[in-house]
Amino acid sequence: MKPFLNSFLAIAGLLIFNLSCKKTNDTPSSILGKWNIKIDTSFVGSMASNHEVIYSGKSGDYFYFNSDGHLYIKENSILDTLAYKLSLDSVLIENFTFGYEGKCVFNLPSTHNLVISSGYFWFYGGGTFGRTIYLYR
Repeated sequence: MKPFLNSFLAIAGLLIFNLSCKKTNDTPSSILGKWNIKIDTSFVGSMASNHEVIYSGKSGDYFYFNSDGHLYIKENSILDTLAYKLSLDSVLIENFTFGYEGKCVFNLPSTHNLVISSGYFWFYGGGTFGRTIYLYR
């Protein structure tokens, strides 16, 4: 009886582990597609020249979240492509600014507004760096 119980427990444990590790399609589909740029704020320069730059989006500017994990950006006639990862409650954009990730947490899911930020950080003697972008559709 004991070998049967041990085998049963081992099989049950493997089934539970296997079910918990299955990849699910947890993509919040509301983020996919084209977003217009409302405001893009960032800090540039270093030391005494460090300052905030505020860019107001123009017609034709966009962030396009493709379903293949790529983000296509057109901002002020400059094109860029970044990789992103989605989870149930957030999106992480690789190399969003100065090699740092941009993150958007979906606290209040909205299909019309999105805020992505790398956060702001200060380097001693170098100034403040970071980026926040406000998108809408």
